[in-house]
Amino acid sequence: MRIAIYGAGSTGCYLAGQLCLSGFDVSLICRPTMKKNIIANNGITLSDYQGFLQTVMPPAMITDIDQAPIDIPFDVIFVTLKCHQVSSIAKSLIAITHSDSSIIFMQNGLGSFDSINQSLSHCNLLQGITPFNVLQQPNSHFHKGTEGVFTLQTNHHTQAIQAAMIKQGFGCDLHQNMLPIIYGKLLLNLNNALNALSDLPIKQQLSHYASRRQLARAMKEWLNVCEAADIELHQYTKVKPQWLPLILSLPNMLFTLLAKQMLDIDPKARSSMWQDIKAKRQTEVDFINGAVVKIGKKYGVKTPVNQSIVEQIKQLEQRD
Repeated sequence: MRIAIYGAGSTGCYLAGQLCLSGFDVSLICRPTMKKNIIANNGITLSDYQGFLQTVMPPAMITDIDQAPIDIPFDVIFVTLKCHQVSSIAKSLIAITHSDSSIIFMQNGLGSFDSINQSLSHCNLLQGITPFNVLQQPNSHFHKGTEGVFTLQTNHHTQAIQAAMIKQGFGCDLHQNMLPIIYGKLLLNLNNALNALSDLPIKQQLSHYASRRQLARAMKEWLNVCEAADIELHQYTKVKPQWLPLILSLPNMLFTLLAKQMLDIDPKARSSMWQDIKAKRQTEVDFINGAVVKIGKKYGVKTPVNQSIVEQIKQLEQRD
């Protein structure tokens, strides 16, 4: 099975590292700076909050897909680009796939998959998510800061990937219906923007009552939208999604006691949106908090908190 990671940033490199260590032939389709960094540091270094540490060199790295000598199309392509970049790559994906290829879209938020799936009817189109945080550090080092495993839609390719990753000890979850998974992940992803606005590690940010209250209000709006739209949410934490706003609104001492049982968070973990702001890149806020606003309008649900968050992130994006 020949696998490509299209858009190998933080999440893509972490996924590539796990796939390489699981025995797969993996090619990175990445920026020249990423390739240079990986070569200079003798591979991709993976670590996690539980002490895992290992370095692996991908078999191939492609920086210009139009000029790449690809004799055999890829069997599986993981698209780990940002949401706003997905709609422009349909022709490239057609060129490097065959009729039984699986293209797995790993984007946060809602909307990007719908922008491209009509153009790729020749092969298997799947969705997946990364339910944990990956922080890019110097020297081609990618650190997993929260619990969870890659979660993919089920087919013959992903079943083989799951078996190999579990055998290696990484874990991998499969689901036939990804919509509740994606909608449930969006509830947690509403904190991505707030973490970027706070400019603090996630664990430190959530120790502040005012920040948690704002997240609770943003989550409550999405829950209200889901109720109006009859949307089912997958449960990621040890409590039901509907209870999260209440728990986040608890005083610091009670919240700290409960949070330890809900989700493990490394003190260094920060959101991908924080990384985008620091790198002066366009964020995915339109596909996360903006999606709440868009669907809320469709069903007549007011979403002023998420609208305000979108506006604040847009202001950060426009700063020099």
